[in-house]
Amino acid sequence: MKKEDQISVIVSVYNTEQYLAQCIQSILKQTYQNLELILVDDGSTDRSLAICTH
Repeated sequence: MKKEDQISVIVSVYNTEQYLAQCIQSILKQTYQNLELILVDDGSTDRSLAICTH
């Protein structure tokens, strides 16, 4: 894999408020920096959407 290649990480989000911030931080702290993080909220009823848009 070339350094300029971009990796897309897709995270399905549904009522994951309790774990979502830790999940996002873990993905963004990877040593490979050219990442695209896509969060897909499927109608969460907790604060998951607010965390995604923060």
